[in-house]
Amino acid sequence: MKQTISLNNVIDMHVHTAPDICQRTYNDLELTAAAVRAGARAIVIKGHHCATMARAALCNAYNRRAFDSNPFVMYGGLVLNYEAGGLNSQAVRTALEMGAKVIWLPTVDAENDRRKHGKAGGIRMTDDHGVLLPELRRVFTLVKEYDAVLATGHISPEEIRCVVDSARNIGVQKIVITHPEYWVVDMSLADQEELISDYHVILERCFMQPLKNGKWVSNAERNLEAIRKLGAQSTILSTDCGNPATPPWEESMGQYLQFMAEHNVSRDDLRNMTRITPAHLLGLMDVLE
Repeated sequence: MKQTISLNNVIDMHVHTAPDICQRTYNDLELTAAAVRAGARAIVIKGHHCATMARAALCNAYNRRAFDSNPFVMYGGLVLNYEAGGLNSQAVRTALEMGAKVIWLPTVDAENDRRKHGKAGGIRMTDDHGVLLPELRRVFTLVKEYDAVLATGHISPEEIRCVVDSARNIGVQKIVITHPEYWVVDMSLADQEELISDYHVILERCFMQPLKNGKWVSNAERNLEAIRKLGAQSTILSTDCGNPATPPWEESMGQYLQFMAEHNVSRDDLRNMTRITPAHLLGLMDVLE
């Protein structure tokens, strides 16, 4: 029997919107409206090339003016790609002062991402001797100070291990491994299990991933297998939607949760992965009551 899937109080920590340098399904305000209609609690908007916390603040002002009282809130953050100056602790400090909830390590400008796409260059996490770059330690200290989320972006599994170890030693509490199933990251389940065991990280499992040809593929089956093997307690479910070829956000999240429900993922596990755990990460205490 099919479960009835509700998006009430759902939290998605990974959605791409316009304005951007490529076309997106929704702009910021359109996503706000869709989320309010769906009864969502929060969304984090992400931009590879620009910070999103100021845009999120405008979304929240729009929400207050355009809709009846509701609990939805938009959040933003900063990706440490070249547009941000790379591993730029001053940009991180400013973003956090302006309300950024998530600091992502490099994505499309990560050396690992560029290598996987057949390109040279890119931003590294370590020097030639495998030692973490000192600027990263300053970034981690700021993330700890502001109790923000550190997300790993598109760096390699080897870099992720080094980054997580250093961030934990510095005292960062909220660490999210960004879509380990994505072909650019491609982290094995064994490596994921080690990170959970050793560092108690959160694994973000995204509904969709872009392919080289501009199309996309669903990760639902692969992520279901990972959840069955590694459990739901260490997992959040996000969509990573925004590609115009993909369904709009509310349909993407609905399809993702419907798939999980139809494959016997319990309501409690779905609640943990889409409400409780992301609420902890974002400090939304009302969801936890």
